[in-house]
Amino acid sequence: MTKKSAMFPLFQLEPAYITMFQGAILYFTFIISTVDIFVPSITAAVAGRDSWISAIVTVILASPVAFIITALALRFPRRSFIEYSQMVLGVWAGRLVGLLYLFLILVIGATTARELEEIMSIAFFTHTPHVVFGIVVVVLSAYLVWSGLEVICRVNGILLPVGLFLLLFVAGAVLPEAKLERYLPVLEYGYGPPARGAIILMAYLLEGFILIYILPLIRQPHKVFKAFTITLPLLGLALLTGTVSIPVFGLEATSRLLMPAIELAREIQIPGLPRSDVLIMLGWYAGILVRIAVAHYLLALLTAQWAGLRSYKPLVLPFGVIIVALSQLMFSNTGEVIQFIGNSLVYTLLFFEFVIPFIILVISWVRGIEEKDAAS
Repeated sequence: MTKKSAMFPLFQLEPAYITMFQGAILYFTFIISTVDIFVPSITAAVAGRDSWISAIVTVILASPVAFIITALALRFPRRSFIEYSQMVLGVWAGRLVGLLYLFLILVIGATTARELEEIMSIAFFTHTPHVVFGIVVVVLSAYLVWSGLEVICRVNGILLPVGLFLLLFVAGAVLPEAKLERYLPVLEYGYGPPARGAIILMAYLLEGFILIYILPLIRQPHKVFKAFTITLPLLGLALLTGTVSIPVFGLEATSRLLMPAIELAREIQIPGLPRSDVLIMLGWYAGILVRIAVAHYLLALLTAQWAGLRSYKPLVLPFGVIIVALSQLMFSNTGEVIQFIGNSLVYTLLFFEFVIPFIILVISWVRGIEEKDAAS
């Protein structure tokens, strides 16, 4: 803890390290758990039949932004964003920027909790107050966060293969019903619609950038860009599966559906299982639990560092309560959730993913501020 920053290093707040592989699959789960819920219908309404082009272009557009994010983090491989933003911008400006990022993480956690609430109350438990589902998942999240980063990664390592299997099973099972001619004509309205769709998808593809701000807790941090180059294309393939609803249901139906993946799952007939959509529900619930736990953990850990606390654990329960409360206060109905996800949150994410890191990176270059990692 330095007198100037009055902050404890992350390894003192969380004396545990994870591998780059664990960090990469945690990033993958963080994105894939929600990107195939409401986003496919939002993208279909914008990009139309060319949503599949948007998914491909997204990976191309996201790569240079990922380079900027990682280049900044690797200039300070043993410091968190909360620390090096103050080194580059000065204490007060850096603390303000750090506080803004903490609020963004809180909004991501609350929005994710509300997405889960909407899924469960609309598609499965129509007579149960949706806040119940938010409370249950945040209680489970609090347990994981209290247990630490290593436990979150181990749980993710168990749940991710199950979720991927269910996703691929649903996509594969409905392929015989797909009519690929529904993707035609290609670029019917020019390059604009798929470009706008790609911008929406890119905002969510890079949403897990917040994980890089705990780079000091990842072994071999110099390999982080390599992890990005592998993870982003895999996420692009996952985004392509989200466009399967277009050849199955058609463009108009897909753009009107709230949750196309649920409807895809309901198309599957499994003997002895009257509700096949329960498969996608299980996968979503597991992924969203990990996603909320990650946001909850980052919020508690980085807030503790920002405030100069010796431990993040006293913040776990209060932030759990705040996440649930904010998920109720931010939205009054499903329409507001979709409107927020498709508009306001997109531009907010892009600002925090690209604009601020780019400005900090340029200033650090100009001022020559850098901290080499002796371990690498």
